[in-house]
Amino acid sequence: MILITTILVLLISTLYLCFRVLLKITYEYRRPSSKFLREFKIDHKENDSTLVIKSRFYLGCLRYQLLKASSHVTEYSNDDTFSSCLKVDRKEWDTVIANAGRGSEEKLYTDNKLYGFFHPYCNAGGGGEKVLWKAIETVLRNDKKNVAIVYTGDVDASRSQILDNVNTTFGYKLEESRVVFIYLRTRFLVSDRTWPVFTLLGQAFGSFILTVEAYWRCPVDFWCDTMGYPFGYPAIRFMADMPIIAYTHFPVISTDMLDKLKFSETSNSFRTKAKYIYWSIFMFFYEWVGSLVFVSITNSTWTNNHIKSIWRDSHSEIIYPPCSTERLVIKEDKWNRKNQAVVLAQFRNEKRHQLIIQEYSKYLAELSTTENYEPPKIIFVGSTRSQNDKDYVENLKRLAYINYRIPMHLMEFVTDAPYEDIKKYLHESSYGINAMWNEHFGIAVVEYAAAGLIPLVHASAGPLLDIVVPWDVKNNKEAKVNNEQTRTGFFFISEEDPDYVKTANDKNAYNSLKDIFKQVSELCDTEKFEISKRGKLCVSIKFSDAKFDEDWDKYVMDMLDLEII
Repeated sequence: MILITTILVLLISTLYLCFRVLLKITYEYRRPSSKFLREFKIDHKENDSTLVIKSRFYLGCLRYQLLKASSHVTEYSNDDTFSSCLKVDRKEWDTVIANAGRGSEEKLYTDNKLYGFFHPYCNAGGGGEKVLWKAIETVLRNDKKNVAIVYTGDVDASRSQILDNVNTTFGYKLEESRVVFIYLRTRFLVSDRTWPVFTLLGQAFGSFILTVEAYWRCPVDFWCDTMGYPFGYPAIRFMADMPIIAYTHFPVISTDMLDKLKFSETSNSFRTKAKYIYWSIFMFFYEWVGSLVFVSITNSTWTNNHIKSIWRDSHSEIIYPPCSTERLVIKEDKWNRKNQAVVLAQFRNEKRHQLIIQEYSKYLAELSTTENYEPPKIIFVGSTRSQNDKDYVENLKRLAYINYRIPMHLMEFVTDAPYEDIKKYLHESSYGINAMWNEHFGIAVVEYAAAGLIPLVHASAGPLLDIVVPWDVKNNKEAKVNNEQTRTGFFFISEEDPDYVKTANDKNAYNSLKDIFKQVSELCDTEKFEISKRGKLCVSIKFSDAKFDEDWDKYVMDMLDLEII
């Protein structure tokens, strides 16, 4: 009891101190008074044109004013040093002083517009980061006065390293002179390793502290969360009163999670009931923070449906992730591909590689010697992040080669392949498999279709609702009916699915992956070519970088322009 009381006192004290700092910053950073600016200590003159200004708590207020006025904003990054000093151009300091306390119409300069992108893992190189950098590219292109402030915890990477990685990984060449990095110290608070118990609650608290730190180090005009840390929104909404743009990849907690507990076999146990209450309370606060969002964007129909049911007070739109489909499409006049299927996925349990191996083994066992076709070779391609992932791959090999006795020439495992090798597999193979249940989007499935593969995917979430959809080639739009003339891929379900009973009882129930292997093996080359062509057209239109630009301008930039007016 004493321990719990101590923890609560520490949490409340921390929140109180955060709000005190926020209130002071909020009061001064938009229209600082001359008196407030005189509190900054000019530590020494570095040279005739540069001053070194020192402040322990309110350097962020000054950084905001300088970024608004500066024509070379990159000078005001904190460059991962966390110093209490800031090198300032003398002329820009004089301009800030001269404008102290003036209204917007009285200022001696035209404001830059500062867009804060809250993405503590901006250098990770995944699909979420691709959304971040494409959004930044679109914002910078929209107006020469727009400046991107990137809040990151990647203190081990310099500004140039991060931007080089963006160019190498995603092929985006940003206007670097308008990209400012603000490094954060408290990113560890949002790591699940920091909170081995009460993880959701711990990460929510950590995201609030991290948001406060970001705002303290550099206030902005617009707050854009592209990583999914909604529990920092109250600090931004109530203290800074700025528009919040939320790009949600998947909900922090969903009704599916609650239902899974409610209808589980252990639903009557004390532990399960306590967890259900804990998650329900968490859901209540998740609903509340959603009401603070000005522009809500999601990455897929599945995510959008969940967010709409949770954030009922916030209108949500879908902007599909930029998948660079333009770079994967190749011109083909006929079907001339190898009889092999690619599984492009990180080597993790939730990708269900075991299910693919099991179903393929069943398919091989049922092959008749009279069949006039060869079984497709399966190639697993994915990255390994740790030794656990490498051990996982070895277990898959034992399952395939020893337990199920699948011939090695029919199954191959490729780890950590360079991107050019991955593109080669995509362009020479016939099929692409995705077995994950309820994958919120599925960028690998988009890459399958763009590269000309025939997708064999689980009938759920993003692949079912957004990607492998029927396509009308004549009118170049999504068709209403899925048939042999509109099909862009094949779907399967499994007895291992959490919702298998409900799905299997559906009148339009899908086959197993074993049956899908048999079905696609019987396709002729003309049928394969037509399915591939429809899939390419579909994803080229729905998931291109150009489509992302168009939708971001429509649903985000235009809405923010209305807010400013």
